[in-house]
Amino acid sequence: MKNKIFVIFVFLGLSFAINNDVFAAHILEPLGTEIAATPPRGRMFGQVEYLYTRKDPDNGPKVSTHLLPLEFEIGVGERTQLNLEAAVLLEEKIEGVQGKSDGIQEIAFGLKHRFFDETETLPDAGFLVEFAPAAGLKGDEAELKTTFLFTKNLSNSFLFHLETGYLLETEREIEVEGTVIGGGPDVEGEGKTHVQNAHIFVYNLAPIFRVIPDRLLLVTELNGESNFKTHFDHIMVRPEVIFVIQELALKFAVPVGITSEADDWGFHFGISKLF
Repeated sequence: MKNKIFVIFVFLGLSFAINNDVFAAHILEPLGTEIAATPPRGRMFGQVEYLYTRKDPDNGPKVSTHLLPLEFEIGVGERTQLNLEAAVLLEEKIEGVQGKSDGIQEIAFGLKHRFFDETETLPDAGFLVEFAPAAGLKGDEAELKTTFLFTKNLSNSFLFHLETGYLLETEREIEVEGTVIGGGPDVEGEGKTHVQNAHIFVYNLAPIFRVIPDRLLLVTELNGESNFKTHFDHIMVRPEVIFVIQELALKFAVPVGITSEADDWGFHFGISKLF
């Protein structure tokens, strides 16, 4: 835990130490929605977050989770960026169960390209591909996400972001003498590897009101993942405030679940900067 906290302070120290006169739209990116903007060539956008969620089902134990997501976007062209992302599970506690879960939950990389600039009638448009070769604490899952990104300024005060696309989740399991054991390679004579795929529709919407343009924003996000085959719907509403202090974007959100599969509520904090 001390090492994880140290990472946060190192990031914050670098943010204050580097003098940056460039202010880019993507440091105002909402916490749960990817936007079409990309960093300038040779620049890097960084964000560190802390997410606490609580799930209190009617017929099950309460689950509390502390998560540390990290994100870095590197401009490799005027319209293209590389994404490097990680998520560290600081702690997951299940009521009535001794012990806790923690560790690296996901490592991912991706490529985003902005193929159309906003006009008077058409939005900024981009395409994002992300791949997580190791997901889940056991590393027995992989994820591939492809989404289209749209951003449109409706007026001087209102802005709208939309992200929509497809997520493929793959999980490997080993069956030994009729018993399924999660994760691990297929070992001859010990078991057979089964692969389970989940096909998920992703949709994130973020209407934004500029209280003070580029300094204070009010956001209401809708973040959803739906698997129509299994009737799984993970949908949350995320009221959010973004404000800027000395070229740092500080973000506070209160995610609230609106479906039974989603977490009931939580707190979400993020800080971002363009290097």
